[in-house]
Amino acid sequence: MYLSILHYQAGSSGVIDSPLCTISSTLNCNAVLGSTYARLFKVPIATWAALTYAVLLGVSFMGNMRVLTLLCYWAFAFTLYMAGISFLSIQSACLFCMTLYAINIGLFVCAIMIARTSAGFQAQQLVYPLVACAVLVGGVAWWQTHALATTASGQSEWFKSYLKQRVVTLQAVERYKKGQASAPVTISEFVDFRCPACAHLRGVLTTVLEKHAADVQVVFHHYPLDNECNASLQQQVHAASCLASYAAECAGEQGKFWEYADQLFMNQQRVYSRPDLDNYATTVGLNVADFNGCMNEGRTKQFVRNDMEEAHRIGVNSTPTMVINGRVLPGAPTLEQFAAIIDYEKQQTAKKD
Repeated sequence: MYLSILHYQAGSSGVIDSPLCTISSTLNCNAVLGSTYARLFKVPIATWAALTYAVLLGVSFMGNMRVLTLLCYWAFAFTLYMAGISFLSIQSACLFCMTLYAINIGLFVCAIMIARTSAGFQAQQLVYPLVACAVLVGGVAWWQTHALATTASGQSEWFKSYLKQRVVTLQAVERYKKGQASAPVTISEFVDFRCPACAHLRGVLTTVLEKHAADVQVVFHHYPLDNECNASLQQQVHAASCLASYAAECAGEQGKFWEYADQLFMNQQRVYSRPDLDNYATTVGLNVADFNGCMNEGRTKQFVRNDMEEAHRIGVNSTPTMVINGRVLPGAPTLEQFAAIIDYEKQQTAKKD
């Protein structure tokens, strides 16, 4: 149920964010649950699993051992398929999923033991249902492959539009960066802390950095949609986002910019009052007195202004907007689209070298 809830919270195009089992690029729930294989007929695999267990429980109370055994065979066959996808195609494993794999294998073994103790047991009673389940899983695999091919065609059209985006040269100072300095792909993001799509992008980029650690560097730039500091806005969009940017820069003075930024993104429903900002400072372990001194003096405002001036110079007018190796891209691509971009930009960088 937990995995189903993650899918529901992320929405149809959202990134999965499960901090409970995102340990490395190999043990990474985000990568597995965010992949195109994580849904079947547009329904999360986790939801199908929950329904299967519910039916198993109901059938066990009814005492129908033939149906119960068949369901256990199905769960086992589908487990082999999903484990193969996880380890061979996605090349990441989800701890929750592996727990379900172990449960399904246990159910399969129990089903065999029960079948063998039944009167008139014959070997074909095990083989035929298992073969039938394997054929059904093969059908599911064929359907997913066909669906992925259709998706890839759509991705190709999207990638063509990416290549048509304008190219600029950034001149802003790169104050806050994540990833390898020598990475062939640099993603400079212009974001607003109150922007829901920017919070979504933060989750996507976190997964991108985990999966492409040697290839990607992310650079942060402010672009608050708040007319308190953004004179280009004709009307107010996200009140107090300027104040949030100043606060993040003050946290940066104490080496906690990214941690503080995460607090801001996680608390977008708040008004970003000074007490709120002080609470986030305490949460990430800042010296609150120094933080308040920075805020009261306003000494980080110029850094935010510099980012906004750069954004205006290159024509940014919405958030999130990224500049990927010089190419301006509004919005938040999917993980698959990012993978295509990274592969392309790596090849272009290699050609220049």
